[in-house]
Amino acid sequence: MSTTSADDASRRSLQSKPLPLASIVMTHVTTLLFRALPAPLSTLTASSSATALMFAAFTVNAQSAGSKAAAEAIFEQGKQLMQTGDFGQACTKFEASQKLDQGVGTLLYLADCYEKLGRTASAWATFKEAASVAGAQGQETRQKLAVQRARALEPDLAKLTIEVAAGNESILGFEVRSDGVAVPPAQYATPFPIDPGTHHIEAGAPGKRTHTETINVTRGVSHVNLPLLIDLTPPGTPPVAAGPASSTTLGPSSSGAAPVLVASPARSAQTTNDSVSDQDKTQRTLSYIAGGLGVVGIGLGAYFGIAALHNNSSSKDNCQPDPNTCPELGYNQRQDALRDGRISTVSFVAGGALLTTAAVLYFTAKPNQSNRVTAQAQVSGQSALLNLQTSW
Repeated sequence: MSTTSADDASRRSLQSKPLPLASIVMTHVTTLLFRALPAPLSTLTASSSATALMFAAFTVNAQSAGSKAAAEAIFEQGKQLMQTGDFGQACTKFEASQKLDQGVGTLLYLADCYEKLGRTASAWATFKEAASVAGAQGQETRQKLAVQRARALEPDLAKLTIEVAAGNESILGFEVRSDGVAVPPAQYATPFPIDPGTHHIEAGAPGKRTHTETINVTRGVSHVNLPLLIDLTPPGTPPVAAGPASSTTLGPSSSGAAPVLVASPARSAQTTNDSVSDQDKTQRTLSYIAGGLGVVGIGLGAYFGIAALHNNSSSKDNCQPDPNTCPELGYNQRQDALRDGRISTVSFVAGGALLTTAAVLYFTAKPNQSNRVTAQAQVSGQSALLNLQTSW
C-alpha cells in the first residue's frame, strides 16, 4: 500500500509553531519596564519596542519560510527518487526534509520508503510516529492510514533479544551498544524490533575488555548473550615491560654434563635505566645554557672591573695634589670608574649565580647508565640451574 494522493496535497501541514521562550520572556520584561517609565517616555519607548518586535517576528517568519522551502524542494527530490526505484537516496532525502520542517506527510513517505528498502523495523516505528502526530493534529485519515500500515508490518518484524550476564549491570559505566547506539538497560532481555541484516553488538565499561558480537538478523527472534566483562589487566599480574630481544648461544657447561644457554648482555627492560630520561636531558641542556651565561657574566665583570680600576687611576693622576678636587677631565674619569664598578659588581654576582645554578642542574641530573644483564641456564637430567648476573 502506498501513500495516497490526498497525502500529496497536504503533506506539509503542521500545527502552528509557538513563539520562542526568549521572545515571551522579553515581552513580559518590556511590559514591566514600560510601567515603570513616565508617560511620555513610555509612549516613545513602546513605539520603538513595537517596531523591534515586529522586525524580530519578521526575521523568525523569514527563517521559517526558508526552511519550509528547502524542506519542500528536498521532499520533491525524494519523491522522484522513489519513482526511479532509488530507495536508499530517497530515504536520505525524506530524512533531511523532515529534519528541516517536520510534517506528517513526510513521515508517511519516509516510512513507506523504509519498507521498500527492507528496513521493516524502521518503517514500523515511523508509521507509529506518524499516527501519533496525525492524531494530535486531528488528521484522522492520515492517522488511520499510518495505524493500518504499522499493523500490517507487525507479523513480519524481526526482533533481537540481548541477554546480559549477571554482574555486568553492577559494573560502573557498563553500556551496551547496537550499531553504535546505546541500548537502555530496560531493554535488556526484552525482544525489540530491529531491521533485518548484520548488526554489531558491543558491551564495555571503563577498565574492562570490550566484548563484541556480530549477528545476522533475519526473521523471528534472534538472541545475543553478553558474558561477564573481564578486566584489562587481571588482578595480581604485574605489568611486563617490553625490552629489546637479546641473542642467545649454546655452549658446553663447565662440567661438560649438559649444554648451557648463555644470553648475551642485554639492556635493562626498564626504559628509565636505558638512557637519560627526557627530563634529565632537558635539565642537562639548561645547565649548559646557564653555565654559558655565567661565564659571559664573569667575563663582563672582569672587563668592567679592569676599566673601573683604569679610570680611577687616571682620575687620581688628574686630581693632584687634592684627590677630591678635580678638573672636568678628572671628574668625568671618576664618574666612569664608579659606573664601570657597578656594572662589574652586578655582572660578577649574576655570573656567579648562573654558574651555581648550572652546577646544581648538571650534578642532580641522572647520568646515562646502561644496565648489563647476563643469564645462564643449565639443564642436567632432572635438575635445572638458572644464573643471572647484572652490572651497572
